[in-house]
Amino acid sequence: MTYTIRHTQRKDCATLSKHTRAADVQEIFASSGKNPFQVLLRAYFASPDYCYTVLLEDKIVGMFGISKITDGVGSPWLLGSNLLLKAPLSFHRKSKKYLDTFMKDFKVLFNYVDKRNVVAIKWLKGLGFTFTKLVDNFGYQQKPFYEFVKVR
Repeated sequence: MTYTIRHTQRKDCATLSKHTRAADVQEIFASSGKNPFQVLLRAYFASPDYCYTVLLEDKIVGMFGISKITDGVGSPWLLGSNLLLKAPLSFHRKSKKYLDTFMKDFKVLFNYVDKRNVVAIKWLKGLGFTFTKLVDNFGYQQKPFYEFVKVR
C-alpha cells in the first residue's frame, strides 16, 4: 500500500472534513473552536505554495502543508482520516521527504499539538521535531498543548 501526494484542490477540504480523525477534530475544536471544514479551508488559503493532499487508492485520506509566518518561518499542519494510518511506514517516508524539502525553504518550523493527540505527537517526534514547552491553557478551550519546533 502506497500513498500518492498531489497539490490540494479546494474541493479536497470538503471531502476530508467529512472523514477527519476524531483526535484531529478534538484538537481543532480545542485550539480554535472551529470545525474541520473551516480549518482545512483556512489552511488551504494560508498555504498556497505548500498545500498537499494525500491519497490512498484514490481516496483522500489527509492534507498537510506549511503556512508561512514570515520569511524563513512557517507553521506545519496535517489533518487526516483514519485511513492515513493504514500504512504508517509508507506515510512516514513520504512525510520525511516533504519535510526535508520544506526545510530548504524554511529555517524554522513550529506549531502546537494537543497533548491528547498521542498519534500526532509520536509522528512529529519521528520526524525530528523538538517539543519545547507545554502550554497549559492553549486556544479556544484552554487545553494543554505542546509547542514543537524544527530548526534548519
